[in-house]
Amino acid sequence: MAVGAKGSTGGALSLGGAGGRAGGRLLSATARPRWAVALGVVLAGVGLICLSGLAWAQNPVSPQPVAPSSSARPAGSSASPGNRVADRYVIAKDDVLDVFVEGVGELSREYRVGMDGMITLPMLTRPVMAAGLTLEQLSKAIGKELLDAGLLTDPQVIITMKSSPWNTVVLSGAAKKPGLYPVYGHMTMLELLTLAEGLTDDAGNTAIVTRGENAPQVPGPVTRQAEGDANAASSRTVKVQVWQLWQNGDASLDVDLYPGDRVLVKRAGIVYIVGAVNRPGGYVLNDEEPMTLLTAIAVSLGFLPTAKTSRTMLIRKNPRVPGGREQMQVDLKKVLTLHAPDQQLSANDILYVPESGGKRTINTISAGLVNTAVYASVWRVAY
Repeated sequence: MAVGAKGSTGGALSLGGAGGRAGGRLLSATARPRWAVALGVVLAGVGLICLSGLAWAQNPVSPQPVAPSSSARPAGSSASPGNRVADRYVIAKDDVLDVFVEGVGELSREYRVGMDGMITLPMLTRPVMAAGLTLEQLSKAIGKELLDAGLLTDPQVIITMKSSPWNTVVLSGAAKKPGLYPVYGHMTMLELLTLAEGLTDDAGNTAIVTRGENAPQVPGPVTRQAEGDANAASSRTVKVQVWQLWQNGDASLDVDLYPGDRVLVKRAGIVYIVGAVNRPGGYVLNDEEPMTLLTAIAVSLGFLPTAKTSRTMLIRKNPRVPGGREQMQVDLKKVLTLHAPDQQLSANDILYVPESGGKRTINTISAGLVNTAVYASVWRVAY
């Protein structure tokens, strides 16, 4: 059934019938009223806008990066990168600090700590003591000064460590990687040795820590005392059983190190025992107990059956002789029977025990032993 509606132009709109298509259709464009044409234009425009919006949504424009404002500062950035202990770093003279005061650009800049320990901020009538404080403590001190001066009602101050001539520990001696190591606040001896990849084969049992200005004088964490050194916190030097500390990780032997400290790992030296002995190699000397000929025989586990002990040769460095090495014959057989005095050995000595039937000359043996000693296994045994 068809229902029609006459218009002023005689046009008709078919809404469907028994034999027609489902839904209505526009019969003639020329038969439309003017208001319908205008409405169609408006609807077409709206449709174009919607399609444009849909296309933009499917292909959004990437936002362009915006350069941060010079006054912006990440929250909580009170330490420079790599300053893992900034909360316990103690400010020292000549440090360079980056001070940021939120909303006050005139105060937000770098400051160098004076030799009197003070920093001077514009707008404040008096300098602020910085040396001896942590970064957080100085932030609070500056905030209090700004508050007391009536400049800010809720000061937010963030301080960053920029540089410091005192923020290093010097490691020298028998470490695998001696040198300068940065430290903020403090670090332990064991941490320093880990950074230096440990000790060399000829390292002695002890290390001497010479304190810089920051360790005893300024407030901060209490220095842990080395075992057997009751005055470690106040002494200018601390003795550390460094080999046991490195090997066993014994916390009771560890000490804290501060910027300006100097650590010297003593070299114990090595004596090389080669030839007809049961355990040839290099043997690390004890800092406190000298090694003698008899001790050398004991640590090398005695002689082979073919050893000719009466012809033992001791080769020792001596710059005053040709070739720089002195050769001395030693009768170990007499030393063992107490018919000859025992002798103390020195670092880099080479003790050679020949075998019976050897035909080589002394000079030939000496040249070969020096090369052999370089590649000998190194042993560290108690004696």
